[in-house]
Amino acid sequence: MSTPPQTKTMAAGGDDFSLKAILPPLIAIIVGMIMVILDSTVVNNAIPKLVEYFDTDLKTIQWNVTGYTLALSAVIPLAGWMADKFGSKQIFMITIALFTIGSVLCGISQTPEQLIIYRIIQGLGGGMVGPIGMAMVFKLAPPERRGSIMGVLGVPMLIAPAFGPVLSGWLVDSVSWHWIFIINLPIGIIAFILGYKYLPKVDRHAAPHLDVIGMCLAPIAFSMLAYGVSEGGTSWFRASTITGLTVGRDNPDPAMMMDH
Repeated sequence: MSTPPQTKTMAAGGDDFSLKAILPPLIAIIVGMIMVILDSTVVNNAIPKLVEYFDTDLKTIQWNVTGYTLALSAVIPLAGWMADKFGSKQIFMITIALFTIGSVLCGISQTPEQLIIYRIIQGLGGGMVGPIGMAMVFKLAPPERRGSIMGVLGVPMLIAPAFGPVLSGWLVDSVSWHWIFIINLPIGIIAFILGYKYLPKVDRHAAPHLDVIGMCLAPIAFSMLAYGVSEGGTSWFRASTITGLTVGRDNPDPAMMMDH
């Protein structure tokens, strides 16, 4: 039996209304995700300038990239638990605010140690933006449109990493390295305002038991492994500390090994 013309028109109108209804929160999520993904690559072109500005070595400056990546990865498993416990909208906005504050602190860093610490703060804020944003879009989109809507959400994931080095090179050459971080301030404010205004409140759910010990030990293990691999190129077999951090025990005394 064919569908009456009037019913077809209403169905099409319902689809259009659904798309228009989720467009503002979708934009809020995309803006936040672009900001976070940009900072995964935006520092690469600025590394020589940072080495010169802080009068330090390349190995030290590279830790602002490593620290950011480790912090970003460490909090991803917490995203679902935090969203259930405190609400997706609240956590999304808190992480955007934390990332923005960390960006401003990076822009005013006076020492390489400060830059590394502030980059870790950035990573802690930015790690949950992607997972929570994708989960919110999945819930907002009508079932029959989820594929296309998730495809739209994937656009910033593809564009931002490629655009990051271009933006970084222009800012470092034309303005200052500080602006590769400070530029996140207006973007973060826009994402926060859009999120506060348009993101719907999601009901909280009973959160499962959190493995606190595991969540504390995992980033420590990642950091130890990254440090061991980073330093191992120059002193792998000569430094027992490096070997111990990497494999979990001190390097045995070569004399003892020969005796056995």
